[in-house]
Amino acid sequence: RPVSHWMDRTHKIDILIYLFLVLAILGLADSVYLAASYFTDSPLSCETIRGCNEVANSPYATIAGVPISTMGVLYYVIAVAGAFFYLVKRRTVYATLLALLTMIGFATSAYFMYAQIALIKAICIYCVASAVIATLMLIVAAVIRGHDVNHHEEAEMLADEKGGGAL
Repeated sequence: RPVSHWMDRTHKIDILIYLFLVLAILGLADSVYLAASYFTDSPLSCETIRGCNEVANSPYATIAGVPISTMGVLYYVIAVAGAFFYLVKRRTVYATLLALLTMIGFATSAYFMYAQIALIKAICIYCVASAVIATLMLIVAAVIRGHDVNHHEEAEMLADEKGGGAL
């Protein structure tokens, strides 16, 4: 079937994966700043919404002695690596792994937002930024996976119609 859209599906996926990468890099920068503050015992610069340091110094800022910000760095590094693997390999498994990873990131961010509001009773703008980024990454990853799966199913159907079998 001819491409009747202003851009083909592969180009749309490319745009989405680059958007995903930008979001992951922004999240990584945010987490690196929070981790650096933790390990250097430096206060966070928090002029917009006061409460960053209350959150960063709360008992909820670590799990088993590991700073949440360090876990955030790891999460965003894995997200960046996964996006690069997807760009290079174009395998549905990487789109699926990105979608699963971002579900975990979203759920974790949702819990930490709850902890800030209900338990700590303070808001960290950097944590909010990370939660927004994680939410946007979840949405983008779900769209990428949907486009990727549909693209592969259509390619297989076309190959079958031409007698070429599965890809």
